[in-house]
Amino acid sequence: MMKDLEAKALAGDGEAQALLHFLRLLRRKEYQEARAYAEGFPEELRDRLLAGLSLLEEAPERLEDPLFAAEREVVLGVKAVGEGRREEAEARFQKALALDPHHHRALTNLGNLYLERGELEAALDLYQRALKLAPEDPLVHENLAALYKRKGDLDKMVAHMKRATRLKMRPPVSLDPFTGKPQRRFRIPLWVWVFLLALLAYFFLKKP
Repeated sequence: MMKDLEAKALAGDGEAQALLHFLRLLRRKEYQEARAYAEGFPEELRDRLLAGLSLLEEAPERLEDPLFAAEREVVLGVKAVGEGRREEAEARFQKALALDPHHHRALTNLGNLYLERGELEAALDLYQRALKLAPEDPLVHENLAALYKRKGDLDKMVAHMKRATRLKMRPPVSLDPFTGKPQRRFRIPLWVWVFLLALLAYFFLKKP
């Protein structure tokens, strides 16, 4: 499904481009932003996306929409880890990557399993792949810091911890729910300031 969407998006299909952005929000687990963004779609597709988001949060095991398939596997994989079913979790993260190779959270969660087993080089490879896909995700840097601590590379550990801290302290970027692009803060044009200053000067000079 991802290949079809990407091909349509490259051909200039606006709906496919919008759906790819919706999937990027899912990968970052920004469900609230995804819900707001879904409101900009035509009614039938909007209802489908909102229904999928609700199931993703409330009953992911019942979610069958192929658009949500990769995220569903990651969510269920994380649940499996929490319940001690690591083999199932690994299989789900692998399946998520087969469905969506760009899913950086699938990579990091899989890397966590390898790190836990002491397979440091395999974990490092997964974390580095995730870092290329999501360099602004603080969790990726925290995972790398934990790995470098295990490897005894304290310089790299500290560098990634600092990066993670800076990213967490950065103010959130507000996205336009219809375009998915960062919203620009409202700025008063220069000519308005000039006009106001001239008006104030006029009233001050006019006083007897």
